[in-house]
Amino acid sequence: MAYLFWFLAAAILFLVIIKYRAAKTKHQAAGNVVFAKYTFDRLSVDDQNKVKEKAAQIASETARDEIEQYGWYAVAMHALNIPSAIPDNPSWYHTKRPDVLRPSDLMLRSVLTFLNRNYNLNIELAGIASEKKERPVISSESDQEEPKKLNKPDENNKG
Repeated sequence: MAYLFWFLAAAILFLVIIKYRAAKTKHQAAGNVVFAKYTFDRLSVDDQNKVKEKAAQIASETARDEIEQYGWYAVAMHALNIPSAIPDNPSWYHTKRPDVLRPSDLMLRSVLTFLNRNYNLNIELAGIASEKKERPVISSESDQEEPKKLNKPDENNKG
C-alpha cells in the first residue's frame, strides 16, 4: 500500500512539473509574440525586410496565422540583435517553440492586458486587443456616509 502512495505522489508531481513547463513555454511565447508585434511596427522598412528574410530562413514552414508569424519574427529579431521596443524589457525570451500559441490562448490576452495597464500600450494582435480598464476614482468628499462602527459587547451582560 505504501508503494501505491509513493507511486501516485510521484505521478502527481510529474504532472505538475509538466503543466508548469508548458505554462512557462506558453508565457514566454506570448511575451515574444506581443513584443515582436510592437517592435516590428516601429522598425524601418529596411529592417522589417531583414526580419522577414531571417524569419523565412529560420522557420521550416510558412506561418499559419499572425500569431505564429510574429513568434518567428521574435526569433529573427533576436538573431539579428534587434532589441525589443517594450519599455523596461529590451530582451527576448529564449524559447524553442514560437509556434505553440493559438489565437484563442488566454496567455496572449493576459500579456496584452499587462502591457496596456502598466505601460499604456494598446497593441492589437490577430483581432485580440486588451480592454482598457478604468481604475475607480476615489472621492475625497466629506459628505459620504461614514462606515458604521461595531460596538464591543457589554461586560455586564455576559449572562
